[in-house]
Amino acid sequence: MSKRATGVALVSVLLIVAILMAVISKLMSSHNLVINQHQNTFEQNQALQYALGAEALARQALYEDFTNSGKDVDHYNELWAQPTMPFELDEGGFLEAQLTDLQGCFNLNSLVDDSGTQLERFKRLLNNLSVQPQLAEVWKDWIDADEQLTGFGAEDSEYLLAAPPHRTPNKPVYHVSELLLVQNMDRDQYLAIAPHVCTLPPEVSTININTANAQTLAALDGAIDPGMAEQLVATERAYMSAEDFISDYADFAPLAGELSVTSEYFQLHAQAQLGSSSVTLLSLMYRDPSTGIVSVLQRDFGRLFRSNLTIDTEEI
Repeated sequence: MSKRATGVALVSVLLIVAILMAVISKLMSSHNLVINQHQNTFEQNQALQYALGAEALARQALYEDFTNSGKDVDHYNELWAQPTMPFELDEGGFLEAQLTDLQGCFNLNSLVDDSGTQLERFKRLLNNLSVQPQLAEVWKDWIDADEQLTGFGAEDSEYLLAAPPHRTPNKPVYHVSELLLVQNMDRDQYLAIAPHVCTLPPEVSTININTANAQTLAALDGAIDPGMAEQLVATERAYMSAEDFISDYADFAPLAGELSVTSEYFQLHAQAQLGSSSVTLLSLMYRDPSTGIVSVLQRDFGRLFRSNLTIDTEEI
């Protein structure tokens, strides 16, 4: 074989080797991508199961509270309400959960069939938060069934002129974030309101005085001083009856029929972190007052988790 033919054959072999190496490299890259995709999917599914496990544990804790210790009273000194440290998972992540009572906040849906009392309370709450009280009328028009304007409210005729045009739901809502959709509401006002309100069935209007936040208590009646409400919630509350509470705080006597020491609606907020995957879960739960059975009414996987733990550290 001539040198020229040998050279051509060598070049051909090298070209084939180069092509094979390129193919192998591509296959390896694709293989690694598939492995990473499967790993991420596995971690995401595992994190989801851990979050759902936290939900199941919260349901059990509420049921145990009802059957063993707290059927006639709910307060934040009970076991179900105690903050827990984030704990490590076997796979190298962590899980944290927070369980709160929703009958300590103002129910936005209580304005659906309101005769005026709840509207005035919402106005009072907004005013105490330095938010324009007229937004209460805007909110009432957002959820009530009619198309009649309430004071400075807004109905479909205003919202259809917006960009993009839209309509009012004219029914109870399921998420506090709908406040951002109403006319004249901005983000700063929403952030001021959101921690003090919730969205429960319209008929739920009783307030648990053991868990109520200061703004909700102050909004109940114009005779209640917001400063006194702040001092009240700063103390540990474990009243066994509304009568016991009123004996200490006589200003609440006219509201006796709307005060309670038990709750039916609770919220779990959980976060599970596993590797590079994270799942947050916000669950609305209802505990049957006759049986103690806890049902999940709603799940939200899109809420940012913020830990409410405060850890004291000592300087060394």
